[in-house]
Amino acid sequence: MDKMKLYFHGSYIGNTGFNNHTRDFTRSLSEHLDIKVRNFTVGSTWDGFSETPHDKESYIDDLDKKILYEQNLWAENKERKDFKIYPSDEKNFIHDFNIILNETNHYFFYDNYIGPKIGYTVWESTLLPDGFFNKLKEYDEVWTPSKWQKECMVKQGMSEDFIKVVPEGVDDQVFFPEEVDDVLNEYKDGRFKFILFGRWDYRKSTKEIIETFLKTFDKSEPIDLIVSIDNPWGESIDGFKSTEERLKHYGLDDERVKIIHFPSRQDYIKFIKKGHVFVSCARAEGWNLPLIEAMASGTPSIYSNCSGQLEFANGRGIPVNILGETPTNGNTYGRFSMGEIPGNYYEPDFNHLSEMMRLSYEKYDTLKKIAVVDSEKIREEFNWKKIGEIGFDACKSFYEKIQSKEKSENEIIVSFLDGPKVEILGNSYSKYHVEFLDENMNLIHSETITTGMWTKASRKYYTKWTVKINGLVVHEFDLSGKKVLISLESKSIGDTIAFAPYAIEFAQKHNCKVILSTFHNEWFEGSDYYKKIQFIKPGESVGCYAVYKVGWFRDDNDGWRKFDYYPNQLNLQPLQKTATDILGLEFKELNYGVKVDVKPKRIEGKYVVIGPHSTAGCKEWPYENWSILAKMLNDLGYSVYSLSHQDFNYPHIKNLKEKTWNEVFNYLIHADLFIGLSSGLSWINWALGKKGVMIAGFTKDDHEFQHNLIRISNPVCIKCWCDPVLKFDGGDWNWCPVYKGTELQHICQKSITPNQVFSELKKLL
Repeated sequence: MDKMKLYFHGSYIGNTGFNNHTRDFTRSLSEHLDIKVRNFTVGSTWDGFSETPHDKESYIDDLDKKILYEQNLWAENKERKDFKIYPSDEKNFIHDFNIILNETNHYFFYDNYIGPKIGYTVWESTLLPDGFFNKLKEYDEVWTPSKWQKECMVKQGMSEDFIKVVPEGVDDQVFFPEEVDDVLNEYKDGRFKFILFGRWDYRKSTKEIIETFLKTFDKSEPIDLIVSIDNPWGESIDGFKSTEERLKHYGLDDERVKIIHFPSRQDYIKFIKKGHVFVSCARAEGWNLPLIEAMASGTPSIYSNCSGQLEFANGRGIPVNILGETPTNGNTYGRFSMGEIPGNYYEPDFNHLSEMMRLSYEKYDTLKKIAVVDSEKIREEFNWKKIGEIGFDACKSFYEKIQSKEKSENEIIVSFLDGPKVEILGNSYSKYHVEFLDENMNLIHSETITTGMWTKASRKYYTKWTVKINGLVVHEFDLSGKKVLISLESKSIGDTIAFAPYAIEFAQKHNCKVILSTFHNEWFEGSDYYKKIQFIKPGESVGCYAVYKVGWFRDDNDGWRKFDYYPNQLNLQPLQKTATDILGLEFKELNYGVKVDVKPKRIEGKYVVIGPHSTAGCKEWPYENWSILAKMLNDLGYSVYSLSHQDFNYPHIKNLKEKTWNEVFNYLIHADLFIGLSSGLSWINWALGKKGVMIAGFTKDDHEFQHNLIRISNPVCIKCWCDPVLKFDGGDWNWCPVYKGTELQHICQKSITPNQVFSELKKLL
């Protein structure tokens, strides 16, 4: 199976916990799936939209640029729009499913998505907001990082089978035990350091942790608490302009509390590794990224014995007892929600926190050794490579579930007998969003149908189709080993000769069995070139995987611009390119000949064959000119014979009466020269490998074949047959879009003189 294709929607750019989770998770998944990311956030270096808007972010690397696909921005009329970033053809795929990972109630969860979708949510209280909870029920599956949150959602009313636990992780290449050079000012005094990282927040018990520290240790003890607890939204939360002002208000300003303001990523890592004890005692955590980073670094860590963090911390570190649940509306400071938070938090025993702080100071050496051992297990179980594998397994399971569900309900029939078609048969009513995509994953046609209906793309020429239903690939076009019918729709001699060779090329390119239908099968059957081609008569039915009709199909309004049947306007290019366009082959002039039973020469002496008749007045050369030319040839010792269907009663020209196709072929094979028009006999002569002269003023020089040909024309008119706008009227013998009804009608042919033709053909004779 090809790699699954994932469209990921989240806040990829930035330094918050959600940003890091999104970025690291998608990076790890990208080893297993094709991913493109739709990003919502911007970083501190943002200076306006461009195709490479995040290059100045310090963490951006080549992998990020490879998977970042769209930037969601607020545009005019307060609407959000998606803009392509880091453009690459590799990301222009149609996805199999979506994953939406973001903060609870984020806009992204409420957007419309094509294809199945997984809602990945991280939450802290025992209940999700009702509106958001009900929105998640509309998804195809819900992911969460911890068994605790899954249990909470099941209690709230979500099916257990609907929820999958996919943990977050830790960067084991960054967070591991190591000695850090003492380069941070805060550590130069040699004092014992507790470290607290996280915003000022009631849920995180920030105030209580600082209070407990100050009560636990006497000022005479060489112990500090380093805090990085700035509010990212400043005074909008509680009116205080700084952490210093906030701590003073609560009576927590103390020289032992060392305030750090928004440290850099590099300094943060040093603080985590250099600190003696990491302290966290939240009332609830969806995951707690700083805690797992500290534990992975071998730093003894205190945490509250509750909620999502137990997914990795349970049985490790220094847990603080929980007294019980308490309503979230008991929040007395540091609210970070736009509305009410439902459910409960957990109330830590802050007296026990005090005991654990004292214990961690007095038994530090022992706890440090244990923490280093625990770090190995943390990094083994929760490194991002491992998490990527867990996520990939969850994706596979989801993908198979979606496909199995749809397959079991109804029968999906995909065919390519007159363009791609999807039909849904069965008794289970369901909606199907059908998409037909070309080899570049461009959407050619889409439609939503229900059971008992069908839809098809109007394009009929060769396309390497991918068919998707409800965002999942149900069929990828593959001709290898298949039967393919190529039907030459024209009875014309020239068209048949021009188009037939490409059936051989098509079979060779796609390793398929080609069945060819023509109105002149006898010309090709039995030929060595066509020995692997099966022939049927026009109108006969045959079981096959795909059908291609080759011919000039006319649009009543736009002439030769019926682009559902071929990609390019037919009369503007070589005739043989009609076949390569429809069959998806590279154009090159091909001649695989016709089958001939060669007989002895029946006409004595030297002779020239002419083909003076055609299917339109604009193609023909004045009949009297043929007679003049024939007299010139007679004077050189050549007899002149006409191979037209009707007798050609002009002086110096004889008519050939016996005209089976094999006889026609033999007359041409033994002739010294053939002179014709842009018509079937010229193509027959060329197919026999004979040189010829073509009198053709109404088409461009490259419209017919080029090899073994002397072409005669004059630049006197517009080459009307190859005009992009003019529409040929096959029912009007006198069609001449420039000079009809005047003496100059068909001047393109009439301007060519017998002397002009004679001077050219003498070069061959």
